[in-house]
Amino acid sequence: MLLGNLCYLQTSVSKLIPVSGDTIQLDSVSIYRAGFKILDGDKIVSSETYYLDPIQAKLIFKVLPQSAFVTVVYEPMVLSLNQPFYHKSPELILSDTIQDFAPYVYSVSSANAAEDFFGSSKLNKQGSISRGVTVGNAQSLSLQSTLNLQLDGQIGPNLYMKGSISDDNVPFQPEGNTQKLQEFDQVYMKVYNDDFAVIGGDFWLNKPTGYFMNYTKRTQGVSLEAYHPISIGLSDGTATHKISGAFSKGKFSRNIVQGIEGNQGPYRLKGAENETYIIVLAGTEKVYVDGKLLTRGQEFDYVIDYNTAEVTFTANQLITKDKRIVVEFQYSDLNYARSLFAYNAEFKTEKSHTWINVYSEQDAKNQTIQQNLTSDKRAILEEVGDSLTAAYSNSIDSIGFYDSRILYALRDSMGYDSVLVFSINPDSAFYSATFLQVGPGNGDYVFDRYTANGRVYKWVMPIGGISQEIMRQFNY
Repeated sequence: MLLGNLCYLQTSVSKLIPVSGDTIQLDSVSIYRAGFKILDGDKIVSSETYYLDPIQAKLIFKVLPQSAFVTVVYEPMVLSLNQPFYHKSPELILSDTIQDFAPYVYSVSSANAAEDFFGSSKLNKQGSISRGVTVGNAQSLSLQSTLNLQLDGQIGPNLYMKGSISDDNVPFQPEGNTQKLQEFDQVYMKVYNDDFAVIGGDFWLNKPTGYFMNYTKRTQGVSLEAYHPISIGLSDGTATHKISGAFSKGKFSRNIVQGIEGNQGPYRLKGAENETYIIVLAGTEKVYVDGKLLTRGQEFDYVIDYNTAEVTFTANQLITKDKRIVVEFQYSDLNYARSLFAYNAEFKTEKSHTWINVYSEQDAKNQTIQQNLTSDKRAILEEVGDSLTAAYSNSIDSIGFYDSRILYALRDSMGYDSVLVFSINPDSAFYSATFLQVGPGNGDYVFDRYTANGRVYKWVMPIGGISQEIMRQFNY
């Protein structure tokens, strides 16, 4: 092994410098103190008459030489030691004065307006965002995400904003056993000032001014409000206009429930057309007992399961056969998308108060949600007219095997053709069906049990050719 030393070959420099002052800059790099000397002609100037700063390469005379020019001999370095040197930028170093630093929380510095995401320090922002990964020995990897953001404040001269954005990929509605509900997915944004207001996202349409138009709708769309002064005769006043266009999330229904002595529930709710299997929209229900509006909550009067549309009363509200129970709610039957239009105008003066309200809601009959109507099913609906009893078609459909759905095998049994039998065999469980309650003695199927994927029905053989059960496999 060879060892060697790396040395730098130094070269002396000789400069003839005019003496114009007591301080002279010799070079742009640092110089060595060793070997430095000043010649005044052939005579070496004493080191006591000057001061040398080798780092800055400066020469400072304490006593000026007699000659106008002197010769300076020195050895320069390859760099200036007067400048800072670092391997990493000092801007990357976090100050020790910052306490409780959270690396995943975005914060806006009021000292630097350019860092403000919304461009205004007058807008209050708060919320949270989270990401998670779920793994298991019996499931695939899945990503969970949650977002919750609230905004409130001024975004411009005489312009304000209020908003709430929340998103949670939990695939079910909140439980109705508390007094307050936290919506899983909603977007609400309002931009307003003294003259107008624009609302977008998920919002409520409430009863307008007047005796008629008594409604409360949970909608998703856009609403525009405008306010301006008016003059009618000698009276001055204000006018308010509100126009809304949105998709209605549900239909309205009012149930009169017959209480059972000593039975606190659950009591099943039905749709406006006696639909049994409905989903109640969270927070839309109003429960009255003997004309008194009850409060939802485990510690109050009742709880409700929105997914099964069942109301259960607590011990604070004892139910008897003489109780008058009325439940008003909105529900989703997932058949059609529903759109609505509303216009409200109100004129106020010192001597008059006038209002105009217009409301329209309808199904988007060409935009089905749960099913796609074939030409044969459309023909059936065209022929039935106003009769609902004939608006049925066979719902048995071969869709292939899915382990996440209730499927049946189609078999012959006891001399009867095409009998649906619940199965989890991938070789035969190809068929899905929708069952409808048709009354005792009118159907061939009966509810069997619950599974993780839903309800299971089983076939019951007719006796003497007469059906014995209440369910049939029909689409409505």
